[in-house]
Amino acid sequence: MKNINAKADIKTADDNIMRLMQLSENDIEFLSGKGGSINCAVISSGCKLNQFESSQFEEIFKRMNINVVDFRGSGGNIDLFLVNTCTVTEKADTETDKIIRKIRKKYPRSRLLLTGCSAQLNKIKFSGIPGIKLMDNIQKTEVLKISSQRFPNIALNQKRTRPYLKIQEGCDLECSYCIIPKARPVKWSLDVKSVLNSIEELGRLGRKEVILTGVNIGSYNDKNSNIKLKTLLASIEELKNNVKIRLSSIDPVYIDDDIIKIFSLSKKIRNHFHIPLQSASDKILKSMNRNYSFKDYASLAAKITEKIKDASIGTDIISGFPGETEDDFSETADNLKKLPLYYIHAFSYSDRPGTKSYYLGQKTGETEIKRRTGIIREISSQKKMEFHRRFRNKTLEFLSLTDNKAISSNYIKAKICGDSPVPPGKLFKGNIIETRNGVAPAEEVSVAIENYI
Repeated sequence: MKNINAKADIKTADDNIMRLMQLSENDIEFLSGKGGSINCAVISSGCKLNQFESSQFEEIFKRMNINVVDFRGSGGNIDLFLVNTCTVTEKADTETDKIIRKIRKKYPRSRLLLTGCSAQLNKIKFSGIPGIKLMDNIQKTEVLKISSQRFPNIALNQKRTRPYLKIQEGCDLECSYCIIPKARPVKWSLDVKSVLNSIEELGRLGRKEVILTGVNIGSYNDKNSNIKLKTLLASIEELKNNVKIRLSSIDPVYIDDDIIKIFSLSKKIRNHFHIPLQSASDKILKSMNRNYSFKDYASLAAKITEKIKDASIGTDIISGFPGETEDDFSETADNLKKLPLYYIHAFSYSDRPGTKSYYLGQKTGETEIKRRTGIIREISSQKKMEFHRRFRNKTLEFLSLTDNKAISSNYIKAKICGDSPVPPGKLFKGNIIETRNGVAPAEEVSVAIENYI
């Protein structure tokens, strides 16, 4: 009787997965008529979350005996495409349209399943295109939830040397420019036990570093135990393994003295923060609804660099926000030069229908936005060179990646010197050295291996 019930539960789970994926009996019949060899391609665009979720979908398909192939390298037939879309900018939506056209042109008879943020927000648009099935982010979340129960450890089977672990979904910050809270309406946090078990299992699989990611991981809250991020980090620190942990991004409003202390004392958590600033003008920060001032951010950055040895800080800046005058932008550029930053991800403002900033006046022209974004990138390049110069001829801990590249604990990306290739996934002590032209340019740091850890 138990076996019968178990088989019934499995069939129910599989049926629910197919239903949520918008695959009808006709679709299954079409796919199963391929001589028992179904080829599927998963295409991901956008953020780390999409990359993580796409790797889960690849594993789901494999567990359901569907061949997962590389869209870029496949020369044969592909019967089913799953496209995990992004909509954070207008450019991201344009990229989705290009992907669809390319698939339709090269594989006209293939089934096309669209999910992700663009599918969530543009249902009417995509539902009018023949041959496309839509799985919104609510359905996607449910598929991944059911699949994690049906296929344990699907989140762990990633090709990456530094795998992602999604610990949280959803955001309540309501930044005036951001469409993501509407695109990802589901809110949840992975329970602490599952986070710890996943990190331990990834360690047993040989992974040396895990990246914790989410829409807004600073708001992590396991509601079953009321455990928040700082307690989670303290629990990770107690694990009896050698797996290093890196946070993908954390909003400044969630970083306090306790978080900084946890980082400063930790033997597991990487000394690297990515803390979005978005503007260094108080007027624009207020209009963005960011709930802190430039002075607050500068004070936080100073504490981090004072308390945490060799810490690096990266940030995001949006140029051309509605109402940003030349004086406002100059204030941002000048203030950025004062901050102890390693790098800046520079973004051009993109109007997203449905956000508060979409309805603001004083829009900045596209040419001017690009000019300002270029200036921010120049500042970032200078910051990188200054940061690298600080660590020239110093020893840091590195993790080897593919193509003989490596990344340091504080996020310096380097090329490993020497003729002998180093396999990915090796921890080593390395010394940052000069190139033939003197101090290495921003993107051309080299490291010599001193000894393996």
